[in-house]
Amino acid sequence: MKKLFSILMMSIIMSSALFANGTKESTQSPVDAWPEEPVTVICPWAVGGVADLVNRKAAVYGQELLGQPVLATNELGAGGNVALTNFLKNEANSYNLIFGGEGAFSIAPNVDGSEAIMFKYDDYVPVMNMYSATFVMTANAGLNINNLDDLKAYGANHTCVVAVNGIAGSEAFIAKALFKELGIDLTLVSYNGANLALAAVAKGETEFALSHQSQAKGAVEAGTLTPVTVFSDKPVNNDVFKDVKPAGEYGIDSYFPNTCFLLARKGTSPEVVAKIRSAYLEIMQKEDMQKLFSQLMVESSDWTAEDMNNHIEHVIQIVQNNK
Repeated sequence: MKKLFSILMMSIIMSSALFANGTKESTQSPVDAWPEEPVTVICPWAVGGVADLVNRKAAVYGQELLGQPVLATNELGAGGNVALTNFLKNEANSYNLIFGGEGAFSIAPNVDGSEAIMFKYDDYVPVMNMYSATFVMTANAGLNINNLDDLKAYGANHTCVVAVNGIAGSEAFIAKALFKELGIDLTLVSYNGANLALAAVAKGETEFALSHQSQAKGAVEAGTLTPVTVFSDKPVNNDVFKDVKPAGEYGIDSYFPNTCFLLARKGTSPEVVAKIRSAYLEIMQKEDMQKLFSQLMVESSDWTAEDMNNHIEHVIQIVQNNK
């Protein structure tokens, strides 16, 4: 009888322990456990570019705000399309995140060669916009072209050669739209990074380039490149590009701010997305991050998913209007 009683008590204790463990596991949220491994954020553009610099600086705070290290890496090819295609191998709630923008999701799918694009915007979940930037067009200083009036006069008898970062990216599209509105023929030359495109202009291999302001800053200060226009409806206000007449003042409207979205794989839980977004919004407010944004001449952003979706749709409409 004592033996039977002991067996019964042991069964009750074991059942209670199992029940307790089961209850503990059932109350754990997936977001509490995410991430259980280091997080990798992939920049699909060149090392040393604006997106790369922002990615590496933000990664410093990964351990502090996500509980795991954040590894900043680059995967180049086809203006970002290689990395965005390879990213589709990830499953929902992956520890891999990636950068992307309107070039990949609004422009590339709507221009010649779009049949080669293996991904779409819906394959990703927008987490946040890392920054927005205003493009600038610069010219080889030897051309003495300082505004769009000078460009139009020069282009009346020349096919202009324009260096860009990727043939289907934002810079290439804006260049084609601008020259179309001005009635000027152009030839685009693609480079694997804006810095290489700018160097080609400075050396006289090409005549013009589109880039972020910070990327052209050094060459403008050195006098090898001259600002022609900024792609905005108002002048930019900084020491390097002050008094550069914006394209909007010429009645040109086929441009948009360049964006850099942080993206997760489709199907990632809203709780995980919210956790990543919260961490990165806090990172963006760090003093050294704000200092970096100022140096890079870009703006931090708290865009919502709806804001990002609207930006993609807005650029698609601009692209379609310029076919």
